[in-house]
Amino acid sequence: MKKGALLETLETVLVVTVITLLIWLYAEGETILTENRTIQIRFVTPTTGLAITLPGSAPGNTTTSVTASIQASSGDWARISEWARNQIVEIEVNAPPPEMNDDEQTINLLDALNNSPLADVRAFVKEVSPATKTVRVQKLEYVEMGIREDPGELELSSLPDEAPTFVPDKIRVQLTSVDAALVRSQNLKLTAHLDRLDPDTLAEDTQQTATVELSLPPELQNKPHIRLDQEVVDVTFILDKLTKEINLERVQVRLNISDDLTKYRFEIDPSTQRFIPVTLKGPEEVINRIAEEPDLVRAQITIKHSDLQEPPPYSAPLYIDVPEDVTIVSPVPSQTFITYKYIDPTEPN
Repeated sequence: MKKGALLETLETVLVVTVITLLIWLYAEGETILTENRTIQIRFVTPTTGLAITLPGSAPGNTTTSVTASIQASSGDWARISEWARNQIVEIEVNAPPPEMNDDEQTINLLDALNNSPLADVRAFVKEVSPATKTVRVQKLEYVEMGIREDPGELELSSLPDEAPTFVPDKIRVQLTSVDAALVRSQNLKLTAHLDRLDPDTLAEDTQQTATVELSLPPELQNKPHIRLDQEVVDVTFILDKLTKEINLERVQVRLNISDDLTKYRFEIDPSTQRFIPVTLKGPEEVINRIAEEPDLVRAQITIKHSDLQEPPPYSAPLYIDVPEDVTIVSPVPSQTFITYKYIDPTEPN
């Protein structure tokens, strides 16, 4: 065979081989495969002023995952798998028409996915599990909420013109229309947490200003889509002198006898307590002094001749003498009576 003819034959064989290989590669690329993939979905609103809630999910969560049965050519699967690992499909949800009383709607996930960017990577979704998802779309609005203080154990001034004041005195809050209606109907207020201040850094009986944290009222706790324009507020207040309580278990009840009854001998009826428990409240330094010197507190009854004009048993109201600025928590003196008896010295023993 001539050299030219041989070369021509080899070229023909090479061309046929290349064409065959290209046809094979094309056929391989067009093989249709069906596989399952986990797809992340996030529900979004087309405009501001709307909020989405997924029933059964954590507040504020609008993302879920589904299992999609996807059909695509074998040549596209590498790109599809990479896309599914790194992308979240956003599904737009519109607010329900005004005539609908129910703000929940059911989304057909098969249609939504086939109209999503999945189509850009040449993936066709045949089935989805679950097939649908219920979402709730609510309108958002702003309300201005007042503020109340939580002093905790701090003793704030009780004078009307010394009540705590806030700057600003109202905070703008974004929330759903349903919650906004609740705020208005019940006049709900934010709480300013003076209870989180360190008492050791505060001055007593002096006007002062501090920045404190705000929190939602219990009725709005754990509700989604709530946002405060600011989460702290400046409060100006006056702290009364720090107070403290003390319980004295045994305070002796003494007898105070008027001058015209000195010839009589009196004693507290044995059936009545001769020692009583007393609870006091007052400035810390005074209470501490009482703890060291309990005799600073004296309990007594006063016996008058006129009290003896009635037949026995005899009783008199309790009086408790305490240091200045100390308040008696219990017992209530004017409402507590002590029974006593007397012995006439003219009677034989």
